[in-house]
Amino acid sequence: DKSGEQLYLTDSRGRNTSALFTLDLNTGQQTLIADHPLSDVNDTMIHPTEKNLLAVAFKYERKEWRVLDDALAQDLAYLKTVADGEVEVVSWTRDLRKWIVAFTMDNGPVRYYRYDRAARQAHFLFTNRSALEGLKLSSMHPVVVTARDDLKLVNYYTLPPEVEGRDRPDRPLPMILLVHGGPWARDSWGYDAIHQVMANRGYAVLSVNFRASTGFGKDFLNSGNLEWAAKMHDDLIDSV
Repeated sequence: DKSGEQLYLTDSRGRNTSALFTLDLNTGQQTLIADHPLSDVNDTMIHPTEKNLLAVAFKYERKEWRVLDDALAQDLAYLKTVADGEVEVVSWTRDLRKWIVAFTMDNGPVRYYRYDRAARQAHFLFTNRSALEGLKLSSMHPVVVTARDDLKLVNYYTLPPEVEGRDRPDRPLPMILLVHGGPWARDSWGYDAIHQVMANRGYAVLSVNFRASTGFGKDFLNSGNLEWAAKMHDDLIDSV
């Protein structure tokens, strides 16, 4: 922090998911600031000059910001109405009056805005891939699937453009199972080129966060130990 006496840290010792703590460097006392029962800490916002914690993010199905400083509550509430994407504050002025905000989208490129905090108004600037603008792209749907041993799996699926606006097709579709690398990695909500190109050609596409994927706590991560081609593979089949 600004005084140099409080350390901000994430810690998962003695617990399943990593949580946000402060550590008093004089006394050694550690204080819990924020945690989530199913998600590790994903991100933080810290004031550029005062160095106090403003918000913390967790990502279970989608990235969600939790306000730690009430002064930001109305700002983040407003930004959620600007676009149906995941909010990322790219930069801001030292007095926090002007922000550059990026919205990660599932059915288009990243959208950048300049946010005037006093007026509480966001002005569109540009996207990161203009070639994707105006194309008929598909939404990505989060879904939590229960595996055969009752483990909860956060998955994402995309349907062809003609099914847009619905979360289920009216007829069976061929499906592509797209397996992420790792296993110490994860799939997340957002624009995915392979999902889009295959959905465009009439396929349903499914990405599975099988056991041993990251971000869901140590129990979920370690449940994949010695389970290559066993329970990890069962998770893929159960999700399909």
